[in-house]
Order: sequence, then structure tokens, then C-alpha cells
Amino acid sequence: MAILPSLLLPVFLLFSAPDPVPEGPGLHFIDVGQGSALLIRSREGEVVLVDSGPPSGAEAIQRALALHGVDRVALWIHSHHDADHIGGFARVVAGADRSWPSADDLVVEALWDRGLDEDDGPFPDSDALALYRTVAGEARVRAEPGWVFTAAGLRLEVLGRGLEPVAATAPENDRGLALCLELEGMRALLPGDLPAERLVELATDCAAVDLLWLSHHGALGGSSAALVDLVDPRVVVVGAGHDNGYCHPAPQSLALLSDRPLWILDGAGIGPDGGCPGLATDLGPAHALVGGDLWISPELRVFLGSPGAGFVASEPPP
Repeated sequence: MAILPSLLLPVFLLFSAPDPVPEGPGLHFIDVGQGSALLIRSREGEVVLVDSGPPSGAEAIQRALALHGVDRVALWIHSHHDADHIGGFARVVAGADRSWPSADDLVVEALWDRGLDEDDGPFPDSDALALYRTVAGEARVRAEPGWVFTAAGLRLEVLGRGLEPVAATAPENDRGLALCLELEGMRALLPGDLPAERLVELATDCAAVDLLWLSHHGALGGSSAALVDLVDPRVVVVGAGHDNGYCHPAPQSLALLSDRPLWILDGAGIGPDGGCPGLATDLGPAHALVGGDLWISPELRVFLGSPGAGFVASEPPP
């Protein structure tokens, strides 16, 4: 019976009239395939973006911005420099004409990342990062632990004050930024692809949370019992590419959260034909597959994305 909520969601969408976008503040988790992208909107309409997915996910971000009527982003943060988190940036900024610089470029008022100076290396060798360097230019800055961005009803902090920095020899995932978001009383942990051991250290200043964006697309190393106990999330969101070759999310990660409402944008093991183990037997009774975008309000109301047509209100999985 655990698979039942997942199977029902697409049917629910087909027979419900979507609204363009929910009113007020909230979090728009964008289905960019194998990658991550999140749009945060304040009560007064200020927009913060976290990550930009892979290059192939740029159009999904552009659709989300158009849905919200956004042509200016107050802050764009990239958690780390892997292509599936930074790859859509240049294409999104270039706008509809795909030319940069040009009149229709997206305005980004501030741009934070983990650093691109020589001392911040080594870096991934990718076209995505090279394009990011070029388009971001001098607008980007290295975000330091303790940095805070505020807007109406919104507070976003880079975690890690007082902690030793990760060694330069560590993998790229381990060197990323973790963010603590407070939006109209709701608290969320946005961990990029950081490993669970590091997150236990970082999340002390953010716990407990209402919402956890599961680290590293639900990979095994991004979750642990200690982390779940520490942050004690009321709702969990995980996003990965459909039938991705990494087999994200891991069944063990889902098992750690079996008793908590968990929304899967997409992932491997959903359908019967992929090369990864099927997830049907690993889904908890409160787990559900979205198959698209997701909007969550500060009150933890959930709206399911209908591609190109807006959102449909949904109740949490039973």
C-alpha cells in the first residue's frame, strides 16, 4: 500500500483545475532533472534562488520565473560548483533571446557561492563552471559562514560559524554551503550535497526544522539517523533525475524518514524499466511522488506543479 499515494498524485492533477501560482510567500522546488533548484518568494515578492540545476534544467527555471512574473532576483546562491547545481545559471540569465549580454537578461542583484579564488580550489573541470565564471563576473562573491540575507519575513543564513573549514583536498560536495532559511515562522535546512557527518555539525544552529531538503538528492551519504534526530523535520523534499544513473534517492535514505511526510520530485526506481532497484517497497506510508514542481507555503501547505499550467492544492500523504 505504500506506493498508493505516489500513483494517485498524477491522477489528482489531471482532474483538478490548476491555479497559476499560490499567493503569498513560499518555496518553489523546481524539477530540473538530475540536479537542484529552489525559488524562495517573500511576502513582498522578493525572490531568492538556490542553485540552478544542470544545463538541461535551465528552461524549467525560466518557466518558474515567468510563472511568478520575475525579471529580477534579489539573491542567487549556489551551494557548490558541480554542474548539476550550477549548470543552468548562464542560460537562465541570458533570457529568452539566449544572448548575453542583452536587453532581456535576468537581473541578479547579488550572487553568492563557496568561492572561486585560487585558495578556494581545486574546482570541477566543466563547461558549466566556466560559463558561470564568465557570466557571473565580478557580481559574485564568496559567502562566509554567518552571512545573513533578509527580506520581508525572510531570513537566510550561511551555516558554519565557529567551525573549522573543510580541507581543500575534500570532494566538491563536502565543501559546499549549507543554508538555514526562516520564512514567516517556518524554518528549513537547505544543505546542497553535503555529507551527513558535516551536516550534523552545521545544522546545530538551525535545528529543529519544519522542512528538510534532503541532501545530495537522497544519496546514502547525505542522510543519517543522527541528522534526522537532530533536525527532526516535519516535512522532507527530495529531488533527483528520472531514472538517474546514480540511483538517487537511496532506499536507505527513505527508510530513515519512513514515518515523515516526504515528497519526491522524481528519481530512479520509480518506473519498472530502469536499472536501479524499485522504490515501491521502500516508500513509507507518508511518502509520495510528485512528478514535477512543488510549492510549499510557510504553513506547510503543499501545491503540486502541473507542467506549464500552475499548481494544484494537495493534502499531505496519509
